[in-house]
Amino acid sequence: MLNTKLCLSLLGFCLASITTTIAQDNQNPILDSSNNNNFVPVNILPPPEASVTINQDPKIKMLLDIKAKMEKNGDFSDRYKIQLYYGNLNQANDIMKSSKESFPQWDSSIQWETPNYKVWMGNYRTRLEADRALKEVHAVFPNAFIFRPEKK
Repeated sequence: MLNTKLCLSLLGFCLASITTTIAQDNQNPILDSSNNNNFVPVNILPPPEASVTINQDPKIKMLLDIKAKMEKNGDFSDRYKIQLYYGNLNQANDIMKSSKESFPQWDSSIQWETPNYKVWMGNYRTRLEADRALKEVHAVFPNAFIFRPEKK
């Protein structure tokens, strides 16, 4: 009895599978009809390349160069300097000469503050940059220190 029920259910399953497989093989006659005439071919072209033309006054480049030079010199920004000496003019000249010989990569200058002279070196953008330079300078000028000059 069990074998008969099993055989009948297996036979029913096979028939159902075969009919669905055959139904999938048949093409739909509605889609086969000549509906292709309803579609219009469209050619899609890529967008044209964009171009931008900038007209500027030639003085702008000159002004940018001047600004870059002023920033490098520290004319209008907060910068750090190293003071090497504070005292009389003769000694200040000697210190400046030896600083230019020892550290040619940094500019040195003499500043006058009544009644003495100061020898300043460098023009550093950050405190870290000034600290690194001071580490080298201390070998030759042990009394040197970092400061930020006041704007006049």
